[in-house]
Amino acid sequence: MNWSFQLYSARNFQPWDGVLKMLGELGYTQVEGFGGVYDDPKAFRAELDKNGLAMPTGHFSIDALEKDFDGVRKTADTLGITLLICPYLMPESRPNDAAGWRGFGERLAKVGEAAKKAGYGFAWHNHDFEFKALADGSVPQDHILSAAPDIGWEMDVAWVVRGGADP
Repeated sequence: MNWSFQLYSARNFQPWDGVLKMLGELGYTQVEGFGGVYDDPKAFRAELDKNGLAMPTGHFSIDALEKDFDGVRKTADTLGITLLICPYLMPESRPNDAAGWRGFGERLAKVGEAAKKAGYGFAWHNHDFEFKALADGSVPQDHILSAAPDIGWEMDVAWVVRGGADP
């Protein structure tokens, strides 16, 4: 089994070259990227290589995935990412009912189809808000996954628990 370190967890401990060096020295072989490391993919890839690290997974915003898929592909290809993960939905963009969450799931399903056609895997990464009951008693996560049954789910267990659910 390979353990992967989610780089978002180290966003406050810069510079990145020091973080990557430490992770390599600790025995990590994989990291997961996010927008904060995508500014210069070639240079970041060089740092990964220097420290014996691969980046098979990366988080990309729904906006980037829907509006700039070619840009996402370029970044992913440069960094070696094969699994694209949508990680979050800003509070002002979150639906407030079951129909809205199903609609969001349908958006994710379309991105998943595009990712698959381009040779990538695709998944959603949860937080706590997906497990907070809606007015009808249902939870957003169920609507997301029922509307997008072919996408993966990168379960963040701590957020599931924080949302009041049993992982």
